Amino acid sequence: MRSCWVGIGAVVLVVAGIWSARAGQKSPPGAEPKGEDAALVRHGDYLVNEVAHCSHCHTPSDDKGRPDKSRLLQGATLPIRPKGETKDWAGKSPDITGGGLAGKWSEADMVKFLTTGQNPDGDMPTPPMPVFHLHKDDARAVTLYLRSLPGKKGSRE
Repeated sequence: MRSCWVGIGAVVLVVAGIWSARAGQKSPPGAEPKGEDAALVRHGDYLVNEVAHCSHCHTPSDDKGRPDKSRLLQGATLPIRPKGETKDWAGKSPDITGGGLAGKWSEADMVKFLTTGQNPDGDMPTPPMPVFHLHKDDARAVTLYLRSLPGKKGSRE
């Protein structure tokens, strides 16, 4: 009977080892998510595009002033200005796709930024970017969604 438990224990350890090794893997920017991550990406898509409306600032406009979906979240000149001049105001929004910040920052850095507002350097976002305090699971979903977007180097904005 003891040898049976030893065999089962070995199988459990091997499976646990494979799982933990895969859990630490980082998908390349633009990679198609699979399994549980696919559901998180869909949730992240909803949060980014339907709740937070990140595209309003992070997507360039086309010739007719509409968001250019071919350059979704690839950074843009901001369409809003403060009432009074201030040095603490971003004139452009960054590319937040897998080809931009979401691909440059680690998943932990992205989650920290989306849950606390602190970027990897410990700085807060430059206005008009708000400080988000997302739940950790929602922040991870947003991160996976943004990383699923390949972005494009050399965009026009």
